Amino acid sequence: MVRPHCPRRVGHAGEDRGRTGPWLVVGAGRCGLQLARSMVAAGVPLAGVCEASAPARRRARRCLRGVQVLAPDERLPLAWGVLVAVPDQALGSCAAELASRLGPEIRVVVHTSGAQPAAALDELRRRGRALASLHPLMSFARGDGPLLPLAGVSATVEGDARGVQLARGLARRLGLVTVAIATQDKPLYHALAALAANLTSAMVAAACEELAKIVRAKGWAHRALAPLVREAVGNVLATGDLSRLTGPLVRGDVDTVRSHLANLPPGLAAAYELVARLTVAGLRREGRISLETAAGLDAALTSPRPCGSFAVVMRGEEG
Repeated sequence: MVRPHCPRRVGHAGEDRGRTGPWLVVGAGRCGLQLARSMVAAGVPLAGVCEASAPARRRARRCLRGVQVLAPDERLPLAWGVLVAVPDQALGSCAAELASRLGPEIRVVVHTSGAQPAAALDELRRRGRALASLHPLMSFARGDGPLLPLAGVSATVEGDARGVQLARGLARRLGLVTVAIATQDKPLYHALAALAANLTSAMVAAACEELAKIVRAKGWAHRALAPLVREAVGNVLATGDLSRLTGPLVRGDVDTVRSHLANLPPGLAAAYELVARLTVAGLRREGRISLETAAGLDAALTSPRPCGSFAVVMRGEEG
């Protein structure tokens, strides 16, 4: 750890317990702006926010009254730690740019990517700073929307020992519950989080779109599906298994499964088949359907039908 030798101290003896000097947030997109606002709300000192996009800077100024919001070419404020919330592909270039601009008082740099390791900021490690990644398992749909409560939200931490210790301190201030994750496990961890959240969202959106073609009342489809989806997802989150699953697969209703496949658009039928196979395997593994029932469902899922493609364009940013 590099001891600060600046005009005034920006850290103190309580830093290991989460009481630290001011943080600089780099990136004011959806994740960065939400976290910056949460830091202010939690009383975490915020030295400023640095953001390349002019519209994003304007949003940040509206949401963070009294906080410096800077363009990349402006002089960075004195800070104790840096929270980097930029898209994964920008981490390396961001680290290279910060390396020549951050003062020696910076003790730790933390990024928010779920897929990338702390080593993505290695350019900064070589200058003696502690590094970590801190990834909240939360969907930040809008940076300037309602402030999302982070109390009790899980977050993974990874990096060098000192960086993880200091990242945990920040997380505690925000109410996050941290768990350490091995560097080599981050890609799989992030893929599973995307499967559970992003791809579930895509399936629901596709169902809403098709249902709206049947019942054309404006907004009806998503309102109608909301209680069903919330209850179904709530059930699996409450139990961690398929014990509360309903529908034709757990009943072994082969005829209904065949009807579903015959009536869905080809691309959605292909997606249905993949997810149904995953479900049948899970039900069999948990002993909720017999081997004979599973075989019948598998046969129904291999019935010939027109080919199609199922494409989902995911627009993401940091994390």
